[in-house]
Amino acid sequence: MIALLDVALRFGAALVLLYAATQKLAAPRPFRQTLQALRVPFAAAVAIVVPLVEIAAAIGLTVAPGGSAALVAALGFAFAGAAVVAMSRGERIRCACYGSTGDATLGWRQLAALPLWLVVALDSFLAPDHAWSGIGQFAGLTLALAVVVAGTQLLAPMLRNRAYLRVLQTQAAGKNQEMP
Repeated sequence: MIALLDVALRFGAALVLLYAATQKLAAPRPFRQTLQALRVPFAAAVAIVVPLVEIAAAIGLTVAPGGSAALVAALGFAFAGAAVVAMSRGERIRCACYGSTGDATLGWRQLAALPLWLVVALDSFLAPDHAWSGIGQFAGLTLALAVVVAGTQLLAPMLRNRAYLRVLQTQAAGKNQEMP
């Protein structure tokens, strides 16, 4: 049972990291703007390096958990550090953690997530090698990510279209009532 929880924790964290990285690489501008607002030197280069590090950490969580612990902890501290910088300056800096979606700002969410990232790092460091680690798990993670990304890419337009159809139906119903 413990081994299953261990795998679920690492798998979930890897999925979050892969999703965030793919969103940043697919649309790099919002993340680059966040880095520029934080006054990070070489923001354009960092905007490419961070998602690549997230991908490396995600792969490490699934293939070699012990070796990825430091990387996961470093990412957690970097995310929390960005929040501390924004909060200490009193600036509302848009969070582009998961790409261009949403209008959340850097702050308490990243600080609250730090202990979670550290738990994942500690769990990875202490994780014994077992059958769930390796290429098979990474293949499953990649498939799960593809499903999540495809689902979000399909769901958003479907919801917009549904809302648009409701507006049209409401307008059509109103016009039908006006006609004798």
